[in-house]
Amino acid sequence: MIHIGERLKTVASMVPLCQTMADIGTDHGYVPAYLALSGQCRHVIASDIAEGPCRAAAETRDRYSLFGQMEIRTAPGLKGLSAGEAEAVVIAGMGGATIVSILEEDPEIAATVETFVLQPMNAANLLRRCLVQHGYRIADEALCKENGHIYVIIKVIHTEKKQKLSAIEEELGPCIMEKKPALWQEFIQEKSEHYRRLLRQMEVSSAAMNSDKYKDMKNMLVKVDALINKSI
Repeated sequence: MIHIGERLKTVASMVPLCQTMADIGTDHGYVPAYLALSGQCRHVIASDIAEGPCRAAAETRDRYSLFGQMEIRTAPGLKGLSAGEAEAVVIAGMGGATIVSILEEDPEIAATVETFVLQPMNAANLLRRCLVQHGYRIADEALCKENGHIYVIIKVIHTEKKQKLSAIEEELGPCIMEKKPALWQEFIQEKSEHYRRLLRQMEVSSAAMNSDKYKDMKNMLVKVDALINKSI
C-alpha cells in the first residue's frame, strides 16, 4: 500500500466510494493511487496542467502497477474531464481563489460532479463564500495537522436550497464549528493570533484603522476569542 502524509490521507478519507474520481492538480498522483489501491474508487484520473507532475504521476502509476485503473491527463482545471465522467473530484493544495477559478471556468463539467473534496492552502473563507453562492452545500469538513501546520478539508455537494453562512462560519467552517474536532482548540487559537498580527500591522496607519476591513477583523477577533473562552 502507498504511504502518504496526514494531509493527503485526510483528503482521501473524505472521497466517497465511487466508480471514477479525478484529482485536479495531482502533483505525484498519490491521492488517486491511494484510492485505487484501497478499492475506494475503481477508476482514477490524475490530471495536471504541467508535464512534470504528470510524469511523476505516471511513475506512481507504474510503481504500483495501476495500468488499468489510473489514467494520466495533462490539462488545466476540469478541462481534462468530460461531463458526467467523474462522480468525485479532489482539488487539493491550491489557494482558495484558485480553486474558485477552476470551478467557475468549467461550470458545465462541475455541475455533473456529485462530490468535490477541496483542500485550500489559504482563503478558506473566500472559498466557502463562493461555494454557497454557486449552489454548493458544505456537507462535511475536517482538520488535520502535518509538519506543524493545520489544514482544512471541505467536502461539498450540489444543493437546490442555498446554504447560508454567517461571517464566523465562513471563517471557521460550519461543520468544524459544529463538530469541534480534536484540533479545534489549536485551530481557533491560531486564528486569534493571526487576527492579532494583522491588526497590529494595520494599527501603524490611521487610515487603515478607520477602514471597514479593520473593523470587520476586530469584530471577528472578538467572536473567535469568545469561542476560545467558551472552549476552555
